Amino acid sequence: MQPEKIGHYEIKSELGRGGMATVYRAYDPRFEREVAVKVLPPELLHSDQNFRLRFEREAKIIAKLEHPSIVPVYDVGEENNQPYFVMRYMNGGSLTERIKKSVYSVDDAARLLEQIAPGLDEAHSKGIIHRDLKPSNILFAAKEIPCISDFGIAKLTQHEGETMTTGSAIIGTPAYMSPEQAAGNAVDGRTDIYALGIILYEMLTGRQPYQSETPMGLALKHITEPVPNILEARPDLPAWVGEIIAVSMAKTPADRYQSAQEMVDAIKAHLDTETAARITRGLPARVRKPSPTARTAVMKKSRFKPAVWIAALAALGLVVVLAAGGLLASGWLHIDWTSASPEAPPSSLPYPTALPSPTVSVPTTKPSATETASLVSTPSPASTVPLPEPGIPVLGGADRIALVHRNDIWIMNVDGSDPKRLTTDGAPKFNLEWLDRETLLYISGKTLKTVNIETLREDNIASFLSSQYFESFHVSPDKKQAAISLDRELFVVPFDVEKLRGVRGHTDLLGLNGCLFYDDFAVKDARWSRDGARLALKILVPAGNQRADAIRIMDISKCGEDKPKILDDFPTGRFEFPHVIVDFDFDGRDVFFFNSAVFNGGFGRLLFYSAFTHKFQKVRDNACCYRDAVFSPDGAYVILAFKDITVGDAAPVQLYYVPVDALLSGGALTPLSLPAEFVFRKGDAPVFALRPAP
Repeated sequence: MQPEKIGHYEIKSELGRGGMATVYRAYDPRFEREVAVKVLPPELLHSDQNFRLRFEREAKIIAKLEHPSIVPVYDVGEENNQPYFVMRYMNGGSLTERIKKSVYSVDDAARLLEQIAPGLDEAHSKGIIHRDLKPSNILFAAKEIPCISDFGIAKLTQHEGETMTTGSAIIGTPAYMSPEQAAGNAVDGRTDIYALGIILYEMLTGRQPYQSETPMGLALKHITEPVPNILEARPDLPAWVGEIIAVSMAKTPADRYQSAQEMVDAIKAHLDTETAARITRGLPARVRKPSPTARTAVMKKSRFKPAVWIAALAALGLVVVLAAGGLLASGWLHIDWTSASPEAPPSSLPYPTALPSPTVSVPTTKPSATETASLVSTPSPASTVPLPEPGIPVLGGADRIALVHRNDIWIMNVDGSDPKRLTTDGAPKFNLEWLDRETLLYISGKTLKTVNIETLREDNIASFLSSQYFESFHVSPDKKQAAISLDRELFVVPFDVEKLRGVRGHTDLLGLNGCLFYDDFAVKDARWSRDGARLALKILVPAGNQRADAIRIMDISKCGEDKPKILDDFPTGRFEFPHVIVDFDFDGRDVFFFNSAVFNGGFGRLLFYSAFTHKFQKVRDNACCYRDAVFSPDGAYVILAFKDITVGDAAPVQLYYVPVDALLSGGALTPLSLPAEFVFRKGDAPVFALRPAP
C-alpha cells in the first residue's frame, strides 16, 4: 500500500519498484516543488547493525556531489525503519525509455555522452564509483538534459564486511557489470567506463552486447567472451565505433579509457576526421588523450586470460552465491561481488582541470601548471577544419554571437571569426535577443527595435518615451508572450508585433490583456525558463535602510488563472553579496550566473547559483572581474567578458566562450581571438546573445 507521507514529503504516486528500492513522486511543501523519494528496503536495517552509521556517512558523501549532469540529492532520512533519499524529480523519463522508442544516431549518442562525462569524472575524482551505471539511471529533465542518478546507492546496499565469499548480495546489474565487478575484484572508476561502453552499444543498436537466459550466464559472458562486434548488429556504422566500444569494454581496466572524458575525446577525434559537420553539433574540443587506435593495440595484447577467470570463479563458488541471492526473479540483482574496503580512484583518473580553447581547432598539448592557475591570455588558433556551412562552426548549441561593441551591434562566429557590424548609429544598446535566425531584437534608449543581419534593415517596434524606465523586453521560448519591465512594473502580454507598434505606455500594455501584471516589487528584468512556465526576475527589495537587487524565481504556469508562485529568492538574506547585481543570466532550467559591480563600469565578482541545491559558488575567486555572463543554448557553455583588476583600467577586455564546468573547476581558459581593432572602451557592456544552431 502506498504511503501518504514519507517524512514531510507528500507522496503523489509510485514511479517504479525494483529489488533495491521503491521510488515515489512526491511534493515538498517546504520548498513547494516536486521531488523523487527513493525508499530502501527495511531489511537493510534489520540485517546489518551498522547500516545506519554507514547510511549517514555515505549519504553525506553522495549529497556533496554537485554537478549539472548529476541528479542532486536534496535530503536523506528514515521513516518507519526505512531509509530514504530525496532527489530532484526528473520528469523527462529515462534513457531506457528513449532507446525503446528509437536507436540513437552516432551524433546524438556522442552528444549525450559528452553531456554526462564531466559529471561521471567529477564523481570519480571524489572517490565515488557508481557501480550500477545503466540507461535507467540516466534521467532527463523536461528539456532534454541528461543527468546520472543513484550514485553510491548500490554500495549502500552492501553489508559491511561482505566479500564474494562471505555474502550473497550482488552490487550492480549483470547486463552492465565489468569483468572485475562480476568476479569480486576491487573496482575503481574504470568499471563505470565499461558500463558506459555498454550503454553506447545499446544506444546505437537497441540491445545489450551480451544476451543470456540467466543473470549468471550474462555475468559470465562479460568475463569470458570477447566484446561483440557492433558492426554485426549495425553494418551501417563506421568501423571506428567498434573500436571505441572495444576499448571501453576491454577486459582489463588498464586497457580501457581511463576517464569518461577520454572516451568522449576519442569519439570526437574520429568525428573530426570523418566530417567537420560532426563537430558543429555539440561536442566541444578537449585536450586530446592517446588515440583509440593506439589503445586498441594495447588491448589486443591484454593480460586477460579466460581460463584463469573461470578457475577463480569456480573456486569462489559463483553459482552458489548467485543462487543464494534470492533476487533473481526481480530482475534487479544487487548481489555484492565487490570488496568491502572503500575504493579510491587510481592516480590516472583525476578530474581534468586543464580545458582547451572553445574554438573548433584541436589542441595537441596540455597547458602547463602555470597556465592552469589563471586565465590564459593567448589567442585561440584559427580554425583549420572545413565546415559544412562556410565559416560557421557550432559550439554549445550556438552558431553565432551577437554583442554590443562601442554602442553598435556586431555578430561573429562562436570562435570569434568573421565579425560583422550591423548598426552604425552609435546609440547605446542593450537587451539583445535573437527573434529568429535573421532578426535581432534590442532596446535603444526607450525604443524597442529589430535589425536584420542580412539586409541590415532596422525597424522600430514600440517606443515608451514618456516612461522613466524601459529596462527589459524578453520573448517567451514559444514566441507567444513577452515579459516587459516598464517603469519597474512587470507585464506579461501576447507577443504580437503589430499590436505592440501602437503601445506607448502603462495603459496601452494593460490594454493588451496579458496574463500577468506584477508590481509587488520594482522589477528591473525578467528571463524565461525554457518551458515558459517560470520567470526569473531581477527585483529591488528592502535591505536595512537601503534597497538591494535580488533574483526571484516565479512559477507562472497558470498565468492568468492563479497568482504566481514564488519558488526561490536570492541572494539577499541567503548569502553575502553587494547590493547591486549588474547583470544575470538564467540557463532556463535551474542555474544562474550573476555579477557585482567592482570597477570599470560594471565588471565585478561572478557567482554561480543552483536552484537545485540552493547553494552558490564564487567563480574563480582569485581572479576578477567579469560581466555579462550568458549561457549557451544547451546550457553547457558560457560566454562572458573579463577585465583583470590587477592591471586596472588599462587592462584589455577579453571575451571567453568556454564550458561551464571549465569555468567553475578552475581549468585553463583561452579567450576568443578577435581583430586587433576590436577594443572595448571603459564602461562598454558587451551584452551577448547567442543564436541557437538549427
